[in-house]
Amino acid sequence: MARQPKLNWESARGKWKVEYRGKKHRFDGGLGKSDREAKRQAESEWKRLKAELDHEAIRNKPHRLEYEAVIAEWNSVLTWSVDHEDEVTAALARDKLQDLEERLGDRVPSPLCWADRFFAGPAPVEMDEHLKAEYVRQGFEPAQIVEGPVPFEQTLWKDRLEAQNRRTPEAGVDYTFMSNVEQFLSEKRTEVSAGQLSAARADTLRVHLDIVMKFTGRTTSVCKVDASTLSGFRNHLLQQITAGKFSNSYAHDILSSFKSFLRWLANNTDKLEHLPKNIEDKRMRIAKKKGETKVLEIPQVQEILKKATTRTKLYILLGLNCAMTQQDMSDLLPDEVDWTAGVITRKRSKTNKYDSVPTVSYPLWGPTFELLKKERSASKERVLLTSNGKTLKTERLDPSNKIQKTDAVRSSIRRLAKNADIDFTLKMLKKTSASLIRNNRDYQGLESLFLDHAPVSMADKHYTTVPQDLLNEAVLWLGDTLGIKDVFKTQEQSVK
Repeated sequence: MARQPKLNWESARGKWKVEYRGKKHRFDGGLGKSDREAKRQAESEWKRLKAELDHEAIRNKPHRLEYEAVIAEWNSVLTWSVDHEDEVTAALARDKLQDLEERLGDRVPSPLCWADRFFAGPAPVEMDEHLKAEYVRQGFEPAQIVEGPVPFEQTLWKDRLEAQNRRTPEAGVDYTFMSNVEQFLSEKRTEVSAGQLSAARADTLRVHLDIVMKFTGRTTSVCKVDASTLSGFRNHLLQQITAGKFSNSYAHDILSSFKSFLRWLANNTDKLEHLPKNIEDKRMRIAKKKGETKVLEIPQVQEILKKATTRTKLYILLGLNCAMTQQDMSDLLPDEVDWTAGVITRKRSKTNKYDSVPTVSYPLWGPTFELLKKERSASKERVLLTSNGKTLKTERLDPSNKIQKTDAVRSSIRRLAKNADIDFTLKMLKKTSASLIRNNRDYQGLESLFLDHAPVSMADKHYTTVPQDLLNEAVLWLGDTLGIKDVFKTQEQSVK
């Protein structure tokens, strides 16, 4: 796989530069090479520009029109095969489409050959050299001979596809997968704009449903979806797992997205009269392999705190102290912090719309509170912003409906992990704290509350109110166990 071009710092101009497709592109460098926010903005602009350049390059590629015509041809074959349960031909069509789309993705696609086309006619066969010589000897021009499918087979398929194309759906109604997936995604984009759905989730659905359409065919009617369609797609995903192309978890999520789309079809349109009978069948699932929970050792926590910058220390402490994610830190409001007592009270950003999830208070450790006050922004809307006054974490959909992200917290954590030579993520920090709570007999059962999850254990469900005093005790014990105060005391002494 070709290496993707990366931005390089151009000292002479004070800009970020990248060379792509024979041209140089420059982006604002802000305050200099160390201006991280300017670099993130440059990377975002470059990503958008690259997508535009790639799209334009595809339009100008040699053989593009030929490829698009042949791809459309094979899509029609796939649609007919799916509609008529011809799995052998459907499998052939899927393989051909994958190959053609991959080759079209090359910078210079290879010319199409006889084997690429469905309606290619009999296969050309090179004439035997002895026979060629005999033709020449007798004064004839050597000609290519052919062998392969009889004309009847070609005619039959042309009749099938012409009949398929002649079908006239109801006026104004499009039953194709392609059209209905786009309608579904359009609704999801509206939900993103209204704050009801994350841009990341909308982008994931787009990717997953593109995989679905490569199996079903883009022009196949959604009316044709039944139990065998769902079963066949699940088997297809299992084959991808076996081939090492998909993980269990990824295949599980793709199948779930397909089911979500089908439920939307059945509930919000008249195009799918009944859901597949097996959609709720437990045997129609793909199990996720439960991975081992990765946590840090206490000495590792102390080591990364010693090597972190002031701002990154705060991110680490908020993860350990309050089980915060990047989004939680980005969304933290001034009125969610008791600036006198040093307490954060809020629901997790991911779960704040669920009534079953309680509002939890987190008493802040001394160093956490001091750094939070020190790093507090002047904004009335958000406690924490970047040095340039930008939101810590953003997600949006670009005009091509692909996600564009900025994440100052993740970038800081990744830099620290590299510098400290300790492989860790922000997620591992909160898991480390939750694991310590779970392993303490006095606080067992509080870990889900600490993580601000919905009640799952019997112990959780029996709480009529949040056991705030016990959680306070557990959080303060957690800070002592991790040796947070000792780390900062040692650093203060070394400075003196």
